[in-house]
Amino acid sequence: MKKIIAALALLAPASAGAGGYDLSGKLDLFGGQYFFQGQSGALNGYGVLDAQLSKSYSSSSGFFVSARSVYTGFKQVNELSGGGTLFQQSLDTSLGGVWIKRYEGGYSLKPRVGVKNELFRETKDEKWGEGLYDFTRYEGGLTLEHKTRWGLSTPWIWQLSWDAYYTRYTRFKSLASQYGQELAAPDPGERVLDSLTHQLSYDTELDLPGFMKADLLASVALAGYPDQKVINSEGRYLSSKRSDSYMALNLGLSKRYNDIEKLGRVRPVLGVSVGLANLISNQNHLDTDPKHLKFIRSFYDYSEVRAAPNAQFTFLSCGLVTRLTYEFAVRNYSERLAQQSDGTYTSSALAQYSQNFSFEASYPLYRTLDAKLQGSWSASRSNNRYEQVYRYNYNSSTYFAGLEWRF
Repeated sequence: MKKIIAALALLAPASAGAGGYDLSGKLDLFGGQYFFQGQSGALNGYGVLDAQLSKSYSSSSGFFVSARSVYTGFKQVNELSGGGTLFQQSLDTSLGGVWIKRYEGGYSLKPRVGVKNELFRETKDEKWGEGLYDFTRYEGGLTLEHKTRWGLSTPWIWQLSWDAYYTRYTRFKSLASQYGQELAAPDPGERVLDSLTHQLSYDTELDLPGFMKADLLASVALAGYPDQKVINSEGRYLSSKRSDSYMALNLGLSKRYNDIEKLGRVRPVLGVSVGLANLISNQNHLDTDPKHLKFIRSFYDYSEVRAAPNAQFTFLSCGLVTRLTYEFAVRNYSERLAQQSDGTYTSSALAQYSQNFSFEASYPLYRTLDAKLQGSWSASRSNNRYEQVYRYNYNSSTYFAGLEWRF
């Protein structure tokens, strides 16, 4: 975060209107508490900094630089390396730039570059920057955008994007690669989590009659792991490397309804989104524990379905805005087997069910300053009882209150 603030500080003098620069963004600062598996944590903080510096050279060209930093001071289960991993705190920082060139007919071309860094603390005494799963991701991409109309009266925007990501886990190295020669053990590779991903996506948005909006996002991502070898049923690592393909389809629909005159006029917006996802990987898994020796082909393959209704209510008389979202997801692994608490494998494929309910309220205090309240409840359930590596079953909830300053 310090690096981003310093960079913005250098740019700030030019953002006061000189040279056509414009600096905008927001800063959220919250205090609150989390509850995980029935245990409450100490009061902690949550903060978000979003900033964007933009400049227009003409009506057809310009650029913007965006910075974002998020500090999370409570327990959370993040999906890394194939399953849910529990962390005490995290710090997510990103910096990126986009050049915009507009053409006749409503077309725009947007090349972009960026870098993202995530730091995780698995224990309270672990120092920042020394987390096993800390990573840096370098990004680049190109977007073709077209603003047009569907028929005569329906605004329509679509984007076709290609993106590339190189993710490097700073400290994660395979122990087997370091000691394999001495132990005469197979070598799976050294930086087995590092990956290079290419993604192609199509995003479209329609402003339909009757204050309705529809959006669709379809994407295909191909990820290669340059230093992770594929394992076979004999426990040998092949010369071929792990490669994954991830496909996702998300559809959203929302509608603004007529204002409700009670309570000083309330403007409701109701919506729903549904999503489908599928991951296919050539990597297998060999459990070498003598108590439950098992080879599982295509260990990471899964399909997933998500549904999320949402609602927003704006109280026009006082400016209060409330948002509620509920999401339910089902993930089914095609080959990964569920295990009993002692690690014994069952004959059933592993399935995971998750729910999340979130609430947010925002109330204007003075011009660009709002008071905000946030709360969430999450639950994950699975037919898997063995959790020595990943978390599949847990409950968590949080509540936070604070301020948002827009600049």
